[in-house]
Amino acid sequence: MKASLIEISLDDLADARLGRVLVLTVNNRHARRLLSHLSSTLGAERPVMAVPDILPFKAWVRQATEQLAFVDGALLAAHRLDAFGARLLWQQVIRESEPEHYLLDIPQAAKLASEADQLMSSWMLSVPDSACTPDYERFAAWREAYRRRLDEADAEDDTLGLERVSEAMARGQLQLDFDTVVLAGFNELSPRLHDMLDTWAASGTRLGRLTEHLEPASSMVRVCAPSPEKEWQWAVQWAYDQLRQDAQGCYAILAPQLESQVPLAHRLLHGKLSEHGFAYNIAVARPLAQWPMVRAAVLWLELMVQSAAGSCTPAAAGQALLAGHCAAHEAEAGARGMLDAQWRHARVLTLMSPDLLHALHEATPRLAQAWSLLQEQLPHEHEIANISQWVIRIKALLSTLGFPGGMSLDSVAHQVLEAFEQALDNLGRQRVVLQNIGFAQAVRALSTLLLQTTFQPQRDLSARLDVLGLLEAEGGRWDGVWVLGLNDEVLPAAPSPNPFIPLVVQRHAGTPRATPERELEWARASYEMLKRSAPILVVSSAAFEGERELRPSPFVARLPLSEIEIPNDEPAVAVMELLIDDQGPILSPGSSTPGGVAVLETQARNPLWAFVRFRLGARQLAAYADPAQQAVRGMFLHSCAELFCTAVRSHQQLLALQQDGGHALSELLQAQIARAAHEHLGHYAPVVRDLECARALGVMTAWAQLEANREPYEIVALEEASVWQHGALNLKLRLDRVDKLASGERVVIDYKTGGARLDPHADWVRRPPLSLQLPFYAAVLGASQNDVSALVLMRLHAKQVAVSGLTDREIGLEGLAQSDSWQEFEGLDWSEIMARWRQDIESLAQAYANGWAANNTRHASDLEYCDVLPMLRLYEEADDDI
Repeated sequence: MKASLIEISLDDLADARLGRVLVLTVNNRHARRLLSHLSSTLGAERPVMAVPDILPFKAWVRQATEQLAFVDGALLAAHRLDAFGARLLWQQVIRESEPEHYLLDIPQAAKLASEADQLMSSWMLSVPDSACTPDYERFAAWREAYRRRLDEADAEDDTLGLERVSEAMARGQLQLDFDTVVLAGFNELSPRLHDMLDTWAASGTRLGRLTEHLEPASSMVRVCAPSPEKEWQWAVQWAYDQLRQDAQGCYAILAPQLESQVPLAHRLLHGKLSEHGFAYNIAVARPLAQWPMVRAAVLWLELMVQSAAGSCTPAAAGQALLAGHCAAHEAEAGARGMLDAQWRHARVLTLMSPDLLHALHEATPRLAQAWSLLQEQLPHEHEIANISQWVIRIKALLSTLGFPGGMSLDSVAHQVLEAFEQALDNLGRQRVVLQNIGFAQAVRALSTLLLQTTFQPQRDLSARLDVLGLLEAEGGRWDGVWVLGLNDEVLPAAPSPNPFIPLVVQRHAGTPRATPERELEWARASYEMLKRSAPILVVSSAAFEGERELRPSPFVARLPLSEIEIPNDEPAVAVMELLIDDQGPILSPGSSTPGGVAVLETQARNPLWAFVRFRLGARQLAAYADPAQQAVRGMFLHSCAELFCTAVRSHQQLLALQQDGGHALSELLQAQIARAAHEHLGHYAPVVRDLECARALGVMTAWAQLEANREPYEIVALEEASVWQHGALNLKLRLDRVDKLASGERVVIDYKTGGARLDPHADWVRRPPLSLQLPFYAAVLGASQNDVSALVLMRLHAKQVAVSGLTDREIGLEGLAQSDSWQEFEGLDWSEIMARWRQDIESLAQAYANGWAANNTRHASDLEYCDVLPMLRLYEEADDDI
């Protein structure tokens, strides 16, 4: 039997002949809209009315479940799990059922399993043996274990609650105290809901479907924009024009993919509407965890978890400090930021808890006082409790910290704080699922809940423009609507059947989203709703998204394209006055010049970069130290080479160590490698450290053989610092190594431990040159002796130990280029090359000292490692009209 539903209009809801009326809506938003409409009908002709009970269907099920508490034999569960608690239980069940951990994303599996359980219950699906799939068999095992865990805990979730209500109604245990039940906003009815309606109908209850006879749009226009960005620009401009022309009108922009386009929408709407005094509402709720105040609370709690274990990472401490919302939130904000920057630039890997407290005392005394008190309240690392107890502790810890910071809160901040407190209370009600857990697990559970809990501030009542998704717009009515993004990937969308239920079962039952036919049916209903959402309707799509061609939705493709006229109210472009400011102040004599030769290197790449970086002291905030990402291996090999050269100062000593099979050389190398490993690899695991030492031994052995094949030499300088003064500029240079040959000539050596191939040709023939360290020493610092005969880049790497560079003559190192072999130096002898470099380097030094700061870059690759890119404002040259 399928109960018949009579049509009931909004005006009929106040008809006394319907008796007591229960209106069941598809969601909360629909219930609020109906109540608002009924309230708006009150006036002189109808001063009072009997308002029907208007409830979302899920809320009514919960009410009905509570009524079962007063019914004998109704088997009411003692605990009720909300969606978050149910998802946690699904995760626990799946994790226990899959001990091999083949599933990499258990939370996603739990989400799909929960949806599959709800689908099977609502649509009363059964899977015959012939349709079983391996995925369904795994899900069925999880579902059985999940239901068993609920039974053991005397608990139920929303799905089981609906089943209990449905069964109680069928047994006559649950009586409905209404004369009429009206369904509002339901595009389809599940088999379980049909059964419940049949039960009501059998008991004499009148059943109805709320119908709103809205006229289709009288004006309907289709436009095609060249890109989604331009489409948004047109829609925002249209909305601005409508609001300006109609002082009382209400309008909407509907976007099927609004959630992914929110940043673009906010930017365009703020620039066009807010600056002209028009308020708007964007109906997209963000996860509560993304709101700054809540994010700060989570970061501080995660830092407390680490601190309770005795140490923390600078990333955890720094991010919490930057987030603030603690004691002295505003007064010590700058000091907290400076402390974070110090840890970043010092490449600190770990902060012990006493060191963190000491650093806070030095920089942020008021926060340090709160943090010191908090340390006494931190739980022990292995302390366990249930989640309700942990929530009490978490609230106390945040209070001691000074959360939310003591500053005045605006309306939105108050709403965020209230939502956060509600989320904490909600977490405390999950003790059925979260028992005997530690502090870290409790904080992790809170973080997950905050990610799954969405929040949106209350709607601005003065706003006359709503920006909504298609689902949020269902049943709405405005004076004009622009629907953008209507391409054939959105309306209709591709089907998305639940992967745990066999597709043949879903297709046979006609479950939502299972088949193209169902998606087409939903799209058709949505399109009909859109056509009745306003008397003025504009539908649009984009022709391209990047280089990908888009096609309009088949529902609008047959509409003729229109050239919509969108007035541009922007003021006429004024004549721009151009001021080229490439000249900074001249460097004062005696000024400290940090950066060494890097100052000239940067000046050669981009003078403005050098000015910003070394004169203004600006640079990108360094990333937090990470052992896996740091150049630890390079520093380790560099240290090995330095220690070895300190012990073996000449070619003669090296040859002596190679005698008798090289045992003495091997022992020396191993000893020096062990010393370097103790200094640089102390935080590595023993196995990894041993592997790195074995790798280093191979590299150093190959390097020693390369050195042995050279012309005799003596090391005359290791890590020697030199100072060069040019006018007001003072620069320091530190070279890895300088050798002296038997002829008295010098060889300048720089170690390179990276994996990239070394070839200085392109850098050294440029004017001005790059990679200046060796040319600077040879042409400028060594100019008085004029005895440098080779510039050597020595690559120390497991893939290859080799050299490259430039030499005046053969010195026994394969890989060095003769100076006359480079075409760019044709016709120049060695001294002329040095003179050319010296001239270019002195010109760079003079330009820097004179304050020359032009934003000139010869090649885009010159800025590959620029740490002040925003200051160069290169984005202004991009061809971007957004």
